[in-house]
Amino acid sequence: MAILTKVGLWLKVAIGIGLVIFVHELGHFVAAKSCGVKCEKFYVGFDVPINIGPIKLPRTLGKFTWGETEYGLGIIPLGGYVKMLGQDDDPRKAAEENKRIKIANEEATPGDETAPPYKLDPRSFQAKSVLQRMFIISAGVIVNVITAVMFAAAAFWYGVPYTPAIIGSTQPGDPAWLAGIQPGSQVVSVGTIENNDQLQFRDMRSEILEQGLDDKTKPVAFTVRKDGEETSYQLIPTLRYDPKKIAVAIGVVPQLSTTLATDVTFYPNSAAATVLDKSFGGAQAIELDGVALPETEGDIYLTPIVEAMRVKASAPIELTFLLTDESKKTITLPPQNMKSLGGTFGVGPITGLVQGGNAEKAGLKPGDQIIRFDGQDQLSAFALRDLAYQRDSAVEIVVQRATEGSEPEEITFNVAPDAVSAPPEASGIDLALDRFGIAYTASNRLATVDEGSPLAASFEPGDQITRITVSWNNDAEKKELSGFVPMKLLNDSWDIDDFYTVPMLVANLQMLPAGTEIRVLGAKGDTADGKVIDTVVKLKSDSDQYWPERGLRFETIKRIHRADSLAAAFSLGYNEAVHRGKGVLRFLKMLVTGRLKADLLGGPVAIFTIAGSHAAEGIPRLLMFLTFLSINLAILNFLPIPALDGGHMVFLIAEAVLGRPVDEEWQARLTMVGVLMLLGLMAFAFYNDIARLIG
Repeated sequence: MAILTKVGLWLKVAIGIGLVIFVHELGHFVAAKSCGVKCEKFYVGFDVPINIGPIKLPRTLGKFTWGETEYGLGIIPLGGYVKMLGQDDDPRKAAEENKRIKIANEEATPGDETAPPYKLDPRSFQAKSVLQRMFIISAGVIVNVITAVMFAAAAFWYGVPYTPAIIGSTQPGDPAWLAGIQPGSQVVSVGTIENNDQLQFRDMRSEILEQGLDDKTKPVAFTVRKDGEETSYQLIPTLRYDPKKIAVAIGVVPQLSTTLATDVTFYPNSAAATVLDKSFGGAQAIELDGVALPETEGDIYLTPIVEAMRVKASAPIELTFLLTDESKKTITLPPQNMKSLGGTFGVGPITGLVQGGNAEKAGLKPGDQIIRFDGQDQLSAFALRDLAYQRDSAVEIVVQRATEGSEPEEITFNVAPDAVSAPPEASGIDLALDRFGIAYTASNRLATVDEGSPLAASFEPGDQITRITVSWNNDAEKKELSGFVPMKLLNDSWDIDDFYTVPMLVANLQMLPAGTEIRVLGAKGDTADGKVIDTVVKLKSDSDQYWPERGLRFETIKRIHRADSLAAAFSLGYNEAVHRGKGVLRFLKMLVTGRLKADLLGGPVAIFTIAGSHAAEGIPRLLMFLTFLSINLAILNFLPIPALDGGHMVFLIAEAVLGRPVDEEWQARLTMVGVLMLLGLMAFAFYNDIARLIG
């Protein structure tokens, strides 16, 4: 059944992409016919000969002749073409085509130099006026633009499912968190997108990414609406989530619903795995500890459940679900003991403070090292976070602050909690005392080591852990975790650094079964002394620390953007096409100016992969992708490169200005250069596709 579903999915993709190519060539075909040009071939795909040694592959997947035209599907599905009399995109055949369309001039008499000895076949492409040829050449692009609007209009008429740009949480230390943006805030403007009440989260993220690729230092204009009030920000994005320092982000997570994922409802080896089964797929949590969960515009946000799991980390909570068959089922979700290597990680320095928050007002600064919180000085990174969340009144925070030329000084602050964001997932780069608006790192230095544990045989507090490697019992274990934990942890070693951080490592360890054998490498004290520690431990379940998330897998909030009239559908379709067109032009500008790395280019594999992911979300989302693809094809095809429609248009404009055609030999040479450029670009894009697949 799964195979049939996948086949059906790729069939939709093939038909959709084929349709975009078909309508482009249909534009050329209809325009040529309307101008009286003979069309000899109409192909989707290229019917080139392919020989692999002695094996000769068929040039076509099928063809037939109707009237004077041969119609077919070429063996190479990378485009299409209309072969007109006297016109061929292969510059090697240009001279031959020019001979074909020359017919004897019967009106010419011997010795009469005023009458040319030949004339052009009236049904040939070259015999038509410049304006007619411009119309024929541009028709494919025009039809692509029209169908782009129609694809989007059809999608909006049917209803486009989307994840709204509603912020569920912000990542500690990131621009949105530092600005104090609240969960539940709806983004209505970002970058060049303004006043959009139905802004999609993916479009918001793409706009931030595209602006960052263009200029990584430029602040992103960002406007959110919460409780009827709009607030605008200028956020300087961060590069710290991309090891290659290309993709920027502002650190926002979409608002999650209380609806469980339909495929897998829980993370492996979690508390949720002990109480849920397949019947809960797609079920919606409607009650928490016997109290109905509040609705917001018809949706139930996950925030109250997240807060309850944090506050009652060591206690069970009761959830009532509405199953897909309309029945109700109540579960008791037990607390989840935190898994560790046999010790706890230390608290690192403060990395950021919520702007205008109580901690900043009190005088704390980035770089300060927290050494005591509310009277407790035996602090570990995750225990400090959980401790702070239990406090709802002012606390005393003691920090060490580096001073130039002298010993660090201890400073005491009294800080009251802020009404800031709900606790974020602990899988980012920093952790946070979220109620107090303080972000800090988790150090790779050990704060404590469990007495009598295998780790204690080699490590002691203050030592550093620098690398871990999991010893898997069998491939079945790895397969179960595939898609949940990074391939780095499955197939390689995890080196703790600025990207693969301690919080990320600890979050991923929670999905491994207790007892998993792990090789731990580290250093005694400072790495400068050169003493390396190498030991093997077993992942253990701590009895006094808890993992609040508990392994439930919830879907993001989903909404439907549906036009209320046909006119509204076409208006939305037009706006979508314009927006996608601007995006393509911006991409080309960045590519030409060198602001965009060429390895971001994608080829046919990338196109099919992206189309497949859209098709999996339904026909409307596939139509939206076809809108983007149509606009992409229209703009790229009209670039002034010989062999493309835009190159032909340049030759025609030159002919109109000069009053005569451009020299045939020069046209052939320039077209050959264009063909070689395009082949090189296609080969490079295909190489990028393969590199992504194997990388």
